[in-house]
Amino acid sequence: MSSPDPRGHPVTFNGRAVDFSFWPSRSSAHGVVPQTRLFAIDPWGIIRQVVENECPATRRTEALACLTQAQAFFEVGTGSGNEAARPVALYYSCLNAAKTYCLTRGPHETLAGGSHGLVAHSPNNVYDFADAFLETKSSHTSSAGAFKPQIFDEMTAVLTGSPVSTGTTYPMSAIAPQILSGHRLWVEASGEEERFFELRSANFRHDPASKTMWLEIEMLADDIARFGISAQDVLDHSGLVDFELLTGGDPARVILRERTPLHYIAPAPLAELDLLVQRVRHHLWMTVMLIPPYRRYYLYLCPPAEAPSLPQLLSMYAATYFFGSITRYRPDKFDDLLRGPFGPRVRDFITGQPRQFLYQLASEMVRRDVARPSIL
Repeated sequence: MSSPDPRGHPVTFNGRAVDFSFWPSRSSAHGVVPQTRLFAIDPWGIIRQVVENECPATRRTEALACLTQAQAFFEVGTGSGNEAARPVALYYSCLNAAKTYCLTRGPHETLAGGSHGLVAHSPNNVYDFADAFLETKSSHTSSAGAFKPQIFDEMTAVLTGSPVSTGTTYPMSAIAPQILSGHRLWVEASGEEERFFELRSANFRHDPASKTMWLEIEMLADDIARFGISAQDVLDHSGLVDFELLTGGDPARVILRERTPLHYIAPAPLAELDLLVQRVRHHLWMTVMLIPPYRRYYLYLCPPAEAPSLPQLLSMYAATYFFGSITRYRPDKFDDLLRGPFGPRVRDFITGQPRQFLYQLASEMVRRDVARPSIL
């Protein structure tokens, strides 16, 4: 077998390069084609349609009931009113949305009687980012044979393919910087350096002679150098373990390329691009935008002491749980957070993050980029 062309060629369809997406292709009456973007002012309607069309009939009633509650709590949590009560509503919106997702895409016939799967602790009873941590609980079967689902565990398993282990801990000091929206507010309050670095592009490439394909990530050298770190530093802390830094090209560009190409079986790589994406998607963060290109992707540089980072949706979910938990059980501690140096960070999360979570979850449900149209 011939060696892959190190430069490769863009993966194209009808002469046009296939855009990067977590869901790059779909089956159609004419064969496999690039997936298209779906615009929706109301992502709840998209989720409902997926449940009605794809959720197993034996689970559909429960999934739709959870979805109705998720939407109702979302409207309360994003409406005007007392900010001290909104985190509780937002968490229960996330909880019920996660149940809907797991019932539709997961293995279990019911999640009735489910628990959170997370517990907030604070050894010094402070419940701030420096002191608090979350502990995970795994789904299990009781001695009486009853299934006891833990929703964070169920969501983790469906999203990543691997469940959590009981007793795994995540310090809030590690979760807070993982939230992309408002990250610079965390930077200002903590005195730490920025950890998110924007991708200029992510590109599918292939070599037709060897029938191999791989991913290349491009960044701007200036975006990295202004923080006094090297491109190698970015690679070392990004979680992209099977990537290498290409040298000898345009010094203004930083190119990270997969070391191990993936062989494809079909005549063209389009049908199997999702296998490439699965190797990297939980190391990429994204934000949903109102304007083209409607998605912006980032690498998160996780310090070794805090590794590994949670995938983006799970970090958003975990943070929402934390704010909802202390608001419900220790509202005085939530007030302390709002008055402290991270107060703007918390307010920004409560205001801006719920809709990001909603659009990203809708995308997971429909397996397609869902974006908000930039029209009235």
